[in-house]
Amino acid sequence: MGHTVRSQRGMIDIVLAELQKFSAPLRKEERILLEKMLNQPLKHTGAMTNASSIDIWAFILLSILLEQEKRLSSLESNNDRLADRCLPK
Repeated sequence: MGHTVRSQRGMIDIVLAELQKFSAPLRKEERILLEKMLNQPLKHTGAMTNASSIDIWAFILLSILLEQEKRLSSLESNNDRLADRCLPK
């Protein structure tokens, strides 16, 4: 007899597979960006499984937003450092 309840990781994989179907009609550059975005939640599977929720979609989106926020914060920080070097004191 098999398990009737899917693991959190299994649910994450199912949702990500569904989202990958969305990429088929997209332009190549959009598909590449979407693939990068869909890889981001895999960095947070531990946190998602710890939350143990049936709302996997919310955690996948939150993971993508978290990675985007980290990227934006890094870009802003680099921009501030560059601006400090370029502006006269």
